[in-house]
Amino acid sequence: MKKTYQVILILLIIITVKLSAQDVHYWSQTYGTESTLLGGAVIGSVNDLGATYYNPGKLALAHDPKFLFSARIVEYTYLGLKPNNDIIDGVSKDYLSPAPAFIVYNLSSDWLGKHRLAFSILSRHNFDLRLKSRFVANVESSDVSNEAIYEGDVDEYWGGITWSIPLRGKYKFGIGITNYFTFRSYRTRNTLSLQTVDTSNTVGVFSGLSEYDYYNVGMLWKVGIAYTFEKIRFGVTITTPSVNLFGSGEMDLNVHSSGIDADGDQQPDELLISEYQKDLPSKYNSAFAIGLGIYYKFIDLKIHFACEYYADVSKYNVLTTNEFQSQTGGFTLTNHLTHAFKPVFNFGIGLEYFVNEKVTAYGAFTTDRSALNTEVSTNHSYVEWDNYHITTGAALFIDDLELTFGLSFAFAGDEISIPILPLSESEEVDFVFEQQSASVTALRLKLILGLAF
Repeated sequence: MKKTYQVILILLIIITVKLSAQDVHYWSQTYGTESTLLGGAVIGSVNDLGATYYNPGKLALAHDPKFLFSARIVEYTYLGLKPNNDIIDGVSKDYLSPAPAFIVYNLSSDWLGKHRLAFSILSRHNFDLRLKSRFVANVESSDVSNEAIYEGDVDEYWGGITWSIPLRGKYKFGIGITNYFTFRSYRTRNTLSLQTVDTSNTVGVFSGLSEYDYYNVGMLWKVGIAYTFEKIRFGVTITTPSVNLFGSGEMDLNVHSSGIDADGDQQPDELLISEYQKDLPSKYNSAFAIGLGIYYKFIDLKIHFACEYYADVSKYNVLTTNEFQSQTGGFTLTNHLTHAFKPVFNFGIGLEYFVNEKVTAYGAFTTDRSALNTEVSTNHSYVEWDNYHITTGAALFIDDLELTFGLSFAFAGDEISIPILPLSESEEVDFVFEQQSASVTALRLKLILGLAF
């Protein structure tokens, strides 16, 4: 039955991968009209209310900031997973999804003098996916029937007030700060139902369920400094780590094996591990970041460059579970939800070409590297690959209306190793965590529309 169990491990891979950016990519989202078409490479040059996010110091230097609405009208996403084993096929999912990205309102008025205020709400991370794999076949002289389902839903929103003030000398100089409140919700559920029958009519059953569900509210600050010279602009930003305010979550685990030889001793291993815990305090730590932006203007061409460094976040428990006893084997276990980030450096370059008074063309390339720390064992996220974004588009000026539209393309592919079920480590039940390898392909295409008036 050992070979049959190895087949089970291969099948289980289908339900364990979270094929999205989730929270390990920092440059997946772009905000604002012009900023979106420049790929977000505008830390030193943002000139609209997108400054509330990219560089609060630029808000005081923006020309006549107006109400700003930016939306991804249509986003096409393809996600695919192919285990590096010919026994079974991989799974894939493609879908269209509309999603508003960024809303800002200028709160400045005459009584504030030269001080500028703005309120903004933005989507930092959004992910909603369901993958299902169904497999019925004869493998290694055993009939195998399997259904595996992965469901994931992650949303993170930032909202807050930006204050900025210009300090004028020979050249323009602005400073500012945005105080963001963050709200994050997270749910992942992996389920498996598998049955095997060998030539002696011995029936084996394996079922698994692993679910985490939490929300967390926090707070962070983004500080910006901006300089504007005749043809050159500079910007520097600092983003603080988040401060946890409150949050709660739950963990549900059920692993059951009967009639399956898990350890290869020619005897079936009976196993039941079942536990449900709720009202667990949640904790979510974000990284310290520092960004730099430079802008240079030629006659009809403007070049925007930006880079940002994100520090590491040591391994920690998002949810810390209480110890519990397994129903068989007498194991004392925990099943924490853990996370860790490695340092990441992203950069981007954007080009802006003045066609005429009514039309401006844009193009950009930006990196979007994964911050997942694979040097330590965690079970919150499994996205190891880097994304690369290419954006193109244009802006049309009609009286007081500015309409921007564009297309953004991101692609990635990688070979990854992942655990069978995303549980906490335990030497006593190592078989649950045996690694498998797989090839992953991810593609995202966004049609973007922005409106400023």
